Amino acid sequence: MTRRLVLPILLIGAVFAGDRAMAADFRALDFNASCADVASKEAALGSSAYTEQLPSGFQYAFRNREMDRDVIVGYACRDGHFFRGAYIFMVKDEADATALYGALKRRVTKERGKPSYDFASAEYRNKMKSIGAALAPVDTQVAFWNSGKSEAHASVAAPSGTRGWRVSLSYTAEDAAAN
Repeated sequence: MTRRLVLPILLIGAVFAGDRAMAADFRALDFNASCADVASKEAALGSSAYTEQLPSGFQYAFRNREMDRDVIVGYACRDGHFFRGAYIFMVKDEADATALYGALKRRVTKERGKPSYDFASAEYRNKMKSIGAALAPVDTQVAFWNSGKSEAHASVAAPSGTRGWRVSLSYTAEDAAAN
């Protein structure tokens, strides 16, 4: 009898754990929530501490998986309260970066609708062309979505210094983005 109850209880627990994780503004936290419990909340999501130099602007970082890839998950806090979260993917080359950016862009567009600003748009490309700017593909792989509560931002960064290709997706509280 005990074995028959284990699977349903595990499934119910997974459903509620998923609802809690998905109900937050970013993974484990709502905007303006205390950052005090972020490490334990990320551990509950299967994350481990990121022990290397933290990504710029983030006080907390963790290793996990997202979109079937290794990812660094960052949390930025101001005065002990959460205002920005990010997924940072290190990718092998420009083609991999472009493919991942496209997948992220489709995902966020499905969640939030058309980007509020898209560097790949004809409007942006024509604007840059009119001032004589030559655009590399990476220059057009930036998009923003506004929901009224938060801004999402996806982008590709070309190698710089010792860092290789990187793709990121961040969510910032609207009131923090305005500051």
